[in-house]
Amino acid sequence: MAFSPITHLRHFDIAVPDYQKQVEFYKNHWGLTEMENDGGVTYFAAEGSPEQYSVRVRKAEEKRLDMVAFGAADKASVDQLASDLIAKGVKLIGEPDDVQTLGGGYGFRFFDLEGRTIEVSSD
Repeated sequence: MAFSPITHLRHFDIAVPDYQKQVEFYKNHWGLTEMENDGGVTYFAAEGSPEQYSVRVRKAEEKRLDMVAFGAADKASVDQLASDLIAKGVKLIGEPDDVQTLGGGYGFRFFDLEGRTIEVSSD
């Protein structure tokens, strides 16, 4: 069996022009709990999830997927995946380190083949 450090989806982050409509959708239709809202970025948690948030909605002029974040088992798994990707020629956005966004942890980011930002982190 091949090594796979990915254990789960931590969160996905979207940017939308119809911000308030999307905030209401995730709150009222998906039933997510609003954790933080600064008027331009809202974080939603899913009941029963170990993650601090599952969806981040950001107000923007264009609609886009900002990032997809995956969980890994531990720091060693994060480091191993980063090494494996580098060996395959994938350029990392940043080396594994403490994550500075809500939810924290230890991880790194890279661009997938379509140019989307992917994060892998643990803790």
